Amino acid sequence: MPNWKWNGARWWRFDLHTHTPASDDYGKGPSQATLKARSPKEWLLDYMKAEIECVAITDHNTGAWVDDLKEALLQLEAESPPGYRPLCLFPGVEISVYGGIHVLAILPPPKTGSDIDTLLGAAGFEGSKGRCNAVTTKSFPDVVAVIRDLGGIAIPGHVDQSSGLFKLGGTTLQQALDCKDIIAVEVVDRSLTKPTLYQDMKLNGTEILGSDSHHASGAVGQRCPGSHFTWLKMSQPCLEGLRLALLEGPLSVRRSDEYSDDPNSHGSFLIEDFEISEARYMGRSGPFTMEFNPWLNAVIGGRGTGKSTLLELLRLTLGRRKEIPQSLAKDLEKYQRPYASRDDDGLLS
Repeated sequence: MPNWKWNGARWWRFDLHTHTPASDDYGKGPSQATLKARSPKEWLLDYMKAEIECVAITDHNTGAWVDDLKEALLQLEAESPPGYRPLCLFPGVEISVYGGIHVLAILPPPKTGSDIDTLLGAAGFEGSKGRCNAVTTKSFPDVVAVIRDLGGIAIPGHVDQSSGLFKLGGTTLQQALDCKDIIAVEVVDRSLTKPTLYQDMKLNGTEILGSDSHHASGAVGQRCPGSHFTWLKMSQPCLEGLRLALLEGPLSVRRSDEYSDDPNSHGSFLIEDFEISEARYMGRSGPFTMEFNPWLNAVIGGRGTGKSTLLELLRLTLGRRKEIPQSLAKDLEKYQRPYASRDDDGLLS
């Protein structure tokens, strides 16, 4: 991430489902007491060392660690210890909704733990913070509406597993699938057949993958930082960038279990930018510079704004005059000739 100099969007490693020691089941197993004692700095370094770049903090029905992690991240930025790398935090929570279904709520990065408490209160959660055995008094559609109204994104968690949306049936599932604010679902096993109702409704929501990590490390295939994540294409990490990527689906979303290669890889020979100075109409008051991206670049503008001039001067600079048909050769000529008078077609000075 620190070395990315290109203009435009890039792919980011995003873990959309994580847990901290604020969740009562974090570190479950024989070493739970030790793992529950991990500090916010140690937790952040776990994800940094796994090269995760964006993390949604989604503890069970609590935002207790959100502010502590933000403060710890500022300290790590100042200290820059071994293993440190930039990381973007998204406050969130995994809500246990009426009926036992889990929903991930992801809020904009500036939000705090207090905002998570507000969200839980509005959803009607009155159980113990950090535990998932209590549920909200409001239904799934109502909780999704609360998340939307507070500016967040709702993603049903592990829909194909325990406490997942696909475990519902009949009218209850119908009402949940009718929610227009659900633009993505977390699917653990892509090979499992979706419910008949889901298929009949011809739903094709974006499928994301999170680690749902409750441990600092693990063997290959076990859920820990870096084991499962989603590649998301954004210009910069923000909630609107996340929303747009989820809406675009496969164009901007890739699961780590589908793509083992880094989608940011590109060819060795690239044009970083193109500068034009003192052409007849372009770069007169100062150099005109256009920065490029390693992938598709679109130059958009009205008639006479310089799109063709930019393209043809680039063609001439790279010595690729012979690419165009002979019928257009005369038109290209004006781009390589200085103008001699006001009525001349020449486009150079």
